[in-house]
Amino acid sequence: MTRLLNMTPIVLIAMLASASPAVAQTGTVLGRGFIVVNGGYQVTGNDFEKTSTLRANAEDGSFTSEYEVKGGPTFDVGGGVTLSRRFAIGAGLTRFSRSTTSSLNGSVPHPFYFNHPRTVTGDVIGLSRAELAVHVQAQVIAPVGPRLQFTVFGGPSFFKVDQELVTDFTWVDSYPFDEASFGTASTLSADGSSIGFNAGVDVAYFFTQRVGIGGLFQFSRASVEIEGAAVSQDVKAGGTRAGGGLRLRF
Repeated sequence: MTRLLNMTPIVLIAMLASASPAVAQTGTVLGRGFIVVNGGYQVTGNDFEKTSTLRANAEDGSFTSEYEVKGGPTFDVGGGVTLSRRFAIGAGLTRFSRSTTSSLNGSVPHPFYFNHPRTVTGDVIGLSRAELAVHVQAQVIAPVGPRLQFTVFGGPSFFKVDQELVTDFTWVDSYPFDEASFGTASTLSADGSSIGFNAGVDVAYFFTQRVGIGGLFQFSRASVEIEGAAVSQDVKAGGTRAGGGLRLRF
């Protein structure tokens, strides 16, 4: 999967290099390659929670970590080849990353009494989250006059997710040990990959026959199992994204 993601720019260049001229609706000879560069914002949050067990004072306890994964800025680049005036194939690469917070709620065994757990709560901040997605798309092009162009697209998406997870924590207590407070947390990085889908629409306005700007609305989604050292968790990746940027055609 990682190798596929690394090869994406090479695939895009090969697609553009193999492109041959085509005739646009206005009769002007244009190339069959196109490039799209966007800055955007992922609106959808992908919150999740994980429950783990702990062993202390000869008894089992547990803690639940609730991860708040908000939306944030994205960057993507893509390109492709037009097969005809109305149809094209393309591929794009989207990057999303941000810092996340985990709210921890633990049940810690009492050192003197069985079945008398103490509740421990705390926040773990600064956990890293990164998503990298390759979108493969079939596209339907709808020109409106010589300058305005609508494109509807969809296809499979290949996601790779890296997420920092809380694996353990310490607490502070003192005699008579009836209460405990949060201390520090131990974390590790987990990652995984999966196949999902994407669909959306792009609106472009060309100032010349080759250069323009555009806006993008896209939804993509995948369920990814991330794994680390003796830790695994199912998370959602992707979501609703809006953006805009440069449009080039050759």
